[in-house]
Amino acid sequence: MYNIIMFAYNESDNLKHSLTNVFNNIDNRVQHVYLLANGCTDNTVMVANAIKEKLKFEQLKVIEIKLGDKCNAWNHYVHEIKAEAECHFFIDADVIFSEKCFPILYDEMMNADPKPNIVAGYPLSGRNLDFYQMLVEERACFYGNLYGASEHYIKMVRDKPFHLPIGLNWIDSFLTKAANTDIQFLKDNLPNRVIYKQGVGFKFESLSPFKTDDIKLYKNRIARYELGKIQEHYLDALDVVDWPKTMFNINQQIMSNFEDKTAHLSFIKKWLVKKRLIQLIKKETKTQ
Repeated sequence: MYNIIMFAYNESDNLKHSLTNVFNNIDNRVQHVYLLANGCTDNTVMVANAIKEKLKFEQLKVIEIKLGDKCNAWNHYVHEIKAEAECHFFIDADVIFSEKCFPILYDEMMNADPKPNIVAGYPLSGRNLDFYQMLVEERACFYGNLYGASEHYIKMVRDKPFHLPIGLNWIDSFLTKAANTDIQFLKDNLPNRVIYKQGVGFKFESLSPFKTDDIKLYKNRIARYELGKIQEHYLDALDVVDWPKTMFNINQQIMSNFEDKTAHLSFIKKWLVKKRLIQLIKKETKTQ
């Protein structure tokens, strides 16, 4: 049996399409589809509940989380909801899934010997598709768009316990390193921790330079990616058990040494990273 966990932030306009796409690609072994609406300022929750009732998505559980942070939402599912399943599929709301990908990947995980920590969704679109697929095939990477975590790996995460710091960017990189090293963050991957099935996974529409929302999304991706690489240096210097609950202090350190830490970036990337860093610090200052 498996669960599906969808992260959603202000997805009311796209939610019907997203949920329908999920429910069209499951089988009778799904237990629950959790919609984690984190920090939404639109009517995502109301729309989700209406969709559940109208389309009879009985397995759908809509959970509203006040804080708009994907790491916090991930922590909430793993450590607070504590749902049980043989496989937990984490997905984003803005992607399209290949036909019956959830039961196919579930079977891939359950039939594997030894059992992996993760079954990765295979990327099926994108301007750099060959590179993304190479990362899955040769480096055991996986993406937050779609991946399944095994029951024993989720137990490992809970027992450690391992949390993602709130305010962390470039989450996929840290989750990949954790899963490939049994949360030891070793220099090299351990074998057979991440598997995949070629051709079974996700795709998404390419961003358009003529759409305002797409331009904004593209700039946010650049900022998250570049800031995440800087944050990574600070976390790599710590034992995982000493990771902070939030990135607030680290983000402040980055800001105080901003020119030095971003010397390798272009002017535009510096500007995007600084803008995002200021937003993160302001948001968390309000919660201190």
